[in-house]
Amino acid sequence: MKSFQELMMKHIHKHRLLDSGDLVLVGCSGGIDSMVLLHFLHAKKEELGISVAAVHIDHMLRDEESREDHLFTEATAKKWGVEYFSRAIPIPEIWKEKGGNKQQLCRLERYSYFLEVMEQTDANKFATAHHADDQLETILMSGLRGSLQEGAFGMPTHRPFGGGSLIRPQLAVDKEQIAAYADLHKIPHREDSSNAESAYTRNRVRQRILPLLKDESREVSQNFVELAEDMQQDQQFLRELAEEKLQQLIQRKDEKIVLSAKSFRTEARALQKRMVLLLLNYLYNPKQVPVTRQLVEQMQEMMQSSSGTVFLHLPQNYVATRQYDMFFLNRQSLEPLAATATISIAAEWTPVYCGCRYKMLPLARLEKPKDAVAWYFHAPEDSQFFLRSRKPGDRIQLAGMDQPKKLARLMIDEKIPVPMRERWPVITTGKNELLLVPGLRPSAMVSRQKRDRDNWVLIEQFL
Repeated sequence: MKSFQELMMKHIHKHRLLDSGDLVLVGCSGGIDSMVLLHFLHAKKEELGISVAAVHIDHMLRDEESREDHLFTEATAKKWGVEYFSRAIPIPEIWKEKGGNKQQLCRLERYSYFLEVMEQTDANKFATAHHADDQLETILMSGLRGSLQEGAFGMPTHRPFGGGSLIRPQLAVDKEQIAAYADLHKIPHREDSSNAESAYTRNRVRQRILPLLKDESREVSQNFVELAEDMQQDQQFLRELAEEKLQQLIQRKDEKIVLSAKSFRTEARALQKRMVLLLLNYLYNPKQVPVTRQLVEQMQEMMQSSSGTVFLHLPQNYVATRQYDMFFLNRQSLEPLAATATISIAAEWTPVYCGCRYKMLPLARLEKPKDAVAWYFHAPEDSQFFLRSRKPGDRIQLAGMDQPKKLARLMIDEKIPVPMRERWPVITTGKNELLLVPGLRPSAMVSRQKRDRDNWVLIEQFL
């Protein structure tokens, strides 16, 4: 069996985690994992050509125990001749003021300080003490939460951080190997009492599930580290391909993201899912707005058709809309929008309204431009046609129904957001018969396919 040092050095060289001249900050809690990492990197600094410093955070969550962790870590670093940085952050007070997830708050505050020290010292590497067992736990936790679809499979060995990189040299070894190294070199450390509390899901996974897996295979943690590396390479390739495809599909118009649902559907399902994730990442910081599997599947599913209109309300007042083939992603105003005046529709384009413009032609003069929809119907040759907003009492005769349906009821059934109902366009004849509710439903009078009696065509163009 390879020694701790051999496994660590092989991992560092394989992933090019360290270069000669690097200043490496090591996140040190005072626990066995971080103290072993600090000791190892300090012992190998001449061989690796690096400088090492320790960074400690006191979250002030465990009263005197937290303060003693700081004093212990500071004293050990001083004994080893390692530069030391620390800060006490009053998490209980911040949490009382801001609320939210306490563990997430700790992480945000902790990493904010890490970045501050990196900038202060011009360090280009920040090393955390995550090990192979942590990687296995992370993957199992992601599976339990149903969040594996978000991108990375487990923790990456390295990633951009501040002006440099965050690295995880100890993914090469597991807890048992770390403990053996600590015992061999008589490395002092402290135990965080909260690590034994069964109230935390991760602790239960560590205490109950990992031992069962290790009974089946002593190498299970290292196997999952290798699996994660393979999966992350595949994920990176698919993510880059999805980003390339998405950039070819999307257009940005007036703070909207627009794309064709039909073009989206031509891509492989695996790329579709990643394109949806990228779209959501344009809107949100995934650490602040969780992206659920259900949300991704809903967005992916709404683009599997090009008929009718579908809405999906997203966090922070964003809305995804598919109107026929066109998919729009934008922030919705909470204020009701003003209705439009009645506009005559003839052979020239109408003004743009709700992202579309219209013209009406006798069928004999049909000219269908690009990105347009043609609606065929029969009406007297001297008919007039109008574009206006919905009015109280509007009814539409739908195919297959004996009686006209109230447009207000149709909008409720189709889950049209209230602020959008009053300004929703309708196209009528001079007799106030509804031909089309654009993006919602056609009346029984019109058809996408030309019929024998049809003599008029309505052209609808998306802009």
